[in-house]
Amino acid sequence: MIVGMVVSAISGGVTALAVSLAHDAGALQAALSYPLGGMIAVMAFAAVAFGRQTSDRF
Repeated sequence: MIVGMVVSAISGGVTALAVSLAHDAGALQAALSYPLGGMIAVMAFAAVAFGRQTSDRF
């Protein structure tokens, strides 16, 4: 699960950075998009992972 969270954080950050640069955002917005995208991706990964664990119990 840790490896999945790390991969998710990196890929989410890269995706957010690419989208930010594609939309001609400023340097500050581009710099802030990487950690924000990573955090959102990790939260989504955790929600899906924990959702699968609780649904397997029923």
